[in-house]
Amino acid sequence: MQYETVILELMSRVQKLEEDIAQLKATADFGNVGVQAASRRNVKVTPEMTELCYEKAKLLCNNENLNMDDLAQEVSKQTGMNFNTAKMNIHSITKMLKGEGYNRIISSDSLDLCLSLIYAEYGYGGLYKALKATKLHIEYLKTKGMATQKLFSVYNKYEQMIK
Repeated sequence: MQYETVILELMSRVQKLEEDIAQLKATADFGNVGVQAASRRNVKVTPEMTELCYEKAKLLCNNENLNMDDLAQEVSKQTGMNFNTAKMNIHSITKMLKGEGYNRIISSDSLDLCLSLIYAEYGYGGLYKALKATKLHIEYLKTKGMATQKLFSVYNKYEQMIK
C-alpha cells in the first residue's frame, strides 16, 4: 500500500475541512475573527509563496532530517499561505527536484515558476528530472479525470528547451 499517497489524500481532505470551518466561522462571527477567516480562505498562491516553498524543498532534498511540517509552518507564517497548501507544494517540488512522480496539484503558474527556478539553478539535468516528474504527475491526473491542459502547456514550454 502506498502510505504516502493515502497521507497526502487525507491532508487534502483536512485542508478542505479547515476551509469549510473558516467559512462557517466567517458567517457565524460578526467581529474580526470572521473577517480574518474569510480573507485567509481566499488567499491566492503568489509567486513569493511558491519561491519560498521551492527554497524549503531544496533544503529538504539536501537534508532529509528536516521536518516538512516545520518547513511548511515557516512558509505559512512568513507568507500567509495555508499550512497544508504549503506542505503539499513543498512535497511536490521536492519530488520534481528528485525526478519522482507526485500526486498533489500545484497551479500552472506555480509549476511554470518552479521549472524556471530549477532550470536557472540546476540547468538541463535538473530540468530533465523536473519534467520527468511533471509528466508522471500529468499522467496521474489524467487517470483521475482531472483537467491537465494548462499543466501540459507549461510542460511543453520547458520540454522544448531540452530538445
